[in-house]
Amino acid sequence: MSWINEHKSVGRVAVLMLLLVAIMGPWTYSADGAPPAEWCHDPFILLENGRCVGLMSGATILTFMARAFLSMSVGLVTGVTVFADRAGEFLREFLFTMVLFPLVLPFFSTLLLIRGGDPRRRRVFHLTAWGLAALSALPLLMSASELPPGQLWGIWLYIGLAASALTLESLALVAGRRPSQG
Repeated sequence: MSWINEHKSVGRVAVLMLLLVAIMGPWTYSADGAPPAEWCHDPFILLENGRCVGLMSGATILTFMARAFLSMSVGLVTGVTVFADRAGEFLREFLFTMVLFPLVLPFFSTLLLIRGGDPRRRRVFHLTAWGLAALSALPLLMSASELPPGQLWGIWLYIGLAASALTLESLALVAGRRPSQG
């Protein structure tokens, strides 16, 4: 297992690149802006129930949620949005954003380990970030169950990457704890 510790920086850079690819890939679908079923053609997909939908990338989802959360927060602070009128909407946005927040944690924790060294506390945070990210990705995957898995390759890559990173980082943590033999 010493090869894991020797090559962990290269592995982390590879994971970071694959993470970017996964976030750019399709994670779910939306019927917003999709034509009727009769005119459904690329880049849209016709579901079995006769609805036409467009695929949404992880980057689109994360960007939309961040903008919605910031817009709602600024509206509350400036008084444009009256909290009593839109409290339910704000709370839904806030909770959904908090559920999606762990999806970006592995990106930052991996960067932190690549750039800032490899102390044990950072590695434990990194493992926790990947675990939370994997759990946060599952509801998105389950919400898009009408599509075949191959259509949502971005979220599948993300979940596979999370499982792989969790396994390799756990092995590296255990290997680093053992006294070297030789």
